Amino acid sequence: MPPGLPPPPAPPLRLRHSLAARITALVVLVVITSAVASLLIIRELRALKVSFDLLTIIYVKFNQDLTTAYRQSVRISTHARERPSSEAQRMSPGTEATLAEALEMRAEQVQQARSVLDSAIAHPERIGGEEAVRTLRDFREVLSRLEDLAAAAANQNPAEALADVRTQNEISELFRRLDDQVSRAIIDLQSQVTERERETERTIALLTAATAVMALLAALGVIWTLRPLRRLATSVRQLGEGDWAQRVAAPGALRGDEVGRLALEFNHMAEALQERERRLIRGERLAAVGQLAAQVTHEIRNPLSSVALNVELLDDEIASASPEAQQLLRKITAEIDRLTAITEDYLGLARRKPPERVPTDLAAELHSLLDFMGEELAGAGIEVEVDVPGPAWVLGDAGQLRQAFMNLLRNAREALLGRAGAADDVGDLGDLASDLARTPRIAVRLRQGAGVVRVTIEDNGPGLPVADVDKVFEAFFTAKPQGTGLGLSIVQQLVQDHEGSVRVAATGPAGTAFEVQIPACAPPAPSVSSAGVPV
Repeated sequence: MPPGLPPPPAPPLRLRHSLAARITALVVLVVITSAVASLLIIRELRALKVSFDLLTIIYVKFNQDLTTAYRQSVRISTHARERPSSEAQRMSPGTEATLAEALEMRAEQVQQARSVLDSAIAHPERIGGEEAVRTLRDFREVLSRLEDLAAAAANQNPAEALADVRTQNEISELFRRLDDQVSRAIIDLQSQVTERERETERTIALLTAATAVMALLAALGVIWTLRPLRRLATSVRQLGEGDWAQRVAAPGALRGDEVGRLALEFNHMAEALQERERRLIRGERLAAVGQLAAQVTHEIRNPLSSVALNVELLDDEIASASPEAQQLLRKITAEIDRLTAITEDYLGLARRKPPERVPTDLAAELHSLLDFMGEELAGAGIEVEVDVPGPAWVLGDAGQLRQAFMNLLRNAREALLGRAGAADDVGDLGDLASDLARTPRIAVRLRQGAGVVRVTIEDNGPGLPVADVDKVFEAFFTAKPQGTGLGLSIVQQLVQDHEGSVRVAATGPAGTAFEVQIPACAPPAPSVSSAGVPV
């Protein structure tokens, strides 16, 4: 992110990708699994309850009534076997009353057993459906015949009922038949209940295991979802310890979840802190430069002026002297000029004033600067390509902006003039031949858009070393043998004073490009003369 520019906005938070939505989905999944397991268990328990109801309510009650009726039938059959038929007509009143009671009770118990079957058959859904009703209908078919015979016997005289041995034998046979059927049905039903109990136990065990596995997966999902927070906490701790280059990978940023957004914001904060640290170090260096500049001004500048004046006087005195002496004087003068330029650079940093910002046509200022430096660049054999459409209005100090772009143009000129030496230092004869065959060129381009004016100054020199790209704007950093390392630092300070930014847009064997961005502004209102005519 270039310094001075706000961080890019975080992607919008999508509900379906949010952390809360994912955790909620996992919890809902566990709840649904538990609900499904509960429903299946309830279904199994209900089926088991139906079997128990059929066994305990229907079969037990039916068998109880049938047993009572059968007991009375046994009493009647026993009495019939003990008395010959000839004595049956001479039955005592007490015995007759006992037999009549037994016959009537037998008929009532059979009728009650029939009512139990009728009630169950009328509501088959209560006892497990048609499969259970089919067995009860078989019971009722036999019981209907038994009920008719028992009722007919109860309506007869006890002596006559005892005399009807055939009917009593048929009743006894029907009781035995029903007893066999009920016994087999109870055994089958007990087997079904036992099997259903086992099935229910297996179902509960499987569903409990499935719910536990789902809960474990949900817990692992939550842990995996929250895992970036641990990495973020570690990065925050390292950042607090002074590791300003600390960054956090944000895999969820493109999806727009909370963790990804937090990681992006953390990275923006780390970049801002790192940039603030750089500015703080730069400020401390510049403060040191200011103190040094004051000493240079007092200790070097005045003596340099005296030395330069004496050299000029000496040049006049030995004008007719040997050419070697004049050449030595010219070298002394060149070194004095270089030292004077260095002192001016230091003084420029120490006495830098806030810009007086007014609407300025940056395109016009660039054209003026290129015209001023045209002879210098042409004398160095450098072609200048200009693509600066105007007007391009910015709120700036024309003098300071001119100084910033002049430094960039002179840096490009020095890079082009020193490329042969740089190639020779590398020792690559192929690159050296290619550089020498290439015509030195500087391109100046201006573009407007998105509320900013962008100026690119590009040269086709040897380019910057990759390791130096992040250091070129630091004070006192230079790769030139006689450089001060203040030119680009001054450029950055001037541009930042105009709320802009400067960066290395590109570098490599094909050359280096510096891009300056300055906020655009509206053009000034045209002034009107006293006659009402725009000036």
